[in-house]
Amino acid sequence: MKLMKVKGLKSILTWFMVAAFMVGLAQAAPASAAEPPPIQEVTPPEAPETPTTTGPLICDTCVPLEAHKVSMSATFAYSFYPGVFDRDWKYASAHGNFGTFYMPVRLTIGVMKNWETYIIAPFVVNTANSVDFPGPNGERAATYTGIGDISWFNKYQFIEEGKMAPWMPAVSGVFGVGFPTGHASHLNPQFLGVDAIGTGSFAFTTGVNLYKWVKPLLIYSNIWITNPVNIYPERPNNVRSRSYVTVNLAAEYPINKKFVALMEVYSNWTWTTITTPQGYQTPQTVLGVMPGIEFLATEKLTMAAGASFDLLGKNGVRKYTPMLSLFYTF
Repeated sequence: MKLMKVKGLKSILTWFMVAAFMVGLAQAAPASAAEPPPIQEVTPPEAPETPTTTGPLICDTCVPLEAHKVSMSATFAYSFYPGVFDRDWKYASAHGNFGTFYMPVRLTIGVMKNWETYIIAPFVVNTANSVDFPGPNGERAATYTGIGDISWFNKYQFIEEGKMAPWMPAVSGVFGVGFPTGHASHLNPQFLGVDAIGTGSFAFTTGVNLYKWVKPLLIYSNIWITNPVNIYPERPNNVRSRSYVTVNLAAEYPINKKFVALMEVYSNWTWTTITTPQGYQTPQTVLGVMPGIEFLATEKLTMAAGASFDLLGKNGVRKYTPMLSLFYTF
């Protein structure tokens, strides 16, 4: 009798332990199902930041200045004239030693997003000496100083880089007017032609600017057409201008955060002949290159230096021009 009671007690304890184990499993199973393994969030890589540069010296930039910002630049350039280009694209003598100090000052204002306006006022000093054909009183040297033609330009960006397609460059439209403020009429023969510093015309310019960052190069391009309205009669002592197309190309290579290498190819193309004297700013058919270097001194102050070399041309002067530009953003 006692043996049966013991066996019964053991059976009850065994079933109680099995029941407790099953209840524990039942309680643990929902908790495991309610806590799935954590999901890792994948953060897309940030787009690389475009390097900061000064911008080309001759080629115009494409992206306008930020809204409500103001910047100013001054370029100090001196042109040497080793000769001229004749009508057959060949080099010819300049018949004297000529030089030009050229200092354009540019004020740029960011009117609103994607729109900037700027004014360029050039200061010009023309010199001549040891000329082969003296003036009416035997003059063989002369100097003339004055303000050249002042220009007013507007630039509006229509397409942002990569906005419509990854390969798409930034595109901006340009419209400008050159005013005949430079001396271009009633030229005095005693000045040996160096008093012709203007174009003698209202010059209307329209065109497009392009920009694309193709790592590691920043590439710029301009395609402009300028049509002048001459204001002086066609006489031997007046300057007259002609229509021309400008095609420029520039590439920047950031060396580090402070220095940027620059290379530009510049060109003007005309299709009419001028029989009157040409001023310093008179357009001519010319193709040249300009290597340079940029230095980013601070966030607001930058500078660039280079030298332009006229390689090919027709019916115009041939010059070499070292230059230094300073840029400041307020």
